[in-house]
Amino acid sequence: MPMEDFFALLKKHLSEKDLARMMEFTNAMPQERRVAFMRFLSERETHAPAVGADAPDFELPKLGDSERVRLSGFRGHKPVALIFGSYT
Repeated sequence: MPMEDFFALLKKHLSEKDLARMMEFTNAMPQERRVAFMRFLSERETHAPAVGADAPDFELPKLGDSERVRLSGFRGHKPVALIFGSYT
């Protein structure tokens, strides 16, 4: 996606305050890093499901078990919270 289109999406979906904070953050980066960071974001954000759309299905092992579970197995039965983070 061209960078101009990505910025148009940011302006459409972010509040003025959040957009200003993001621009302040990215403008403080060296240009090479800023370009790489914005390219990284634009490539991933444009592939994200729309708000309200079903999440893509995936399968993971149960913690401490060899059994595997699929996200779609919970659809219509239980709420699911997906938490992404790093503990490093």
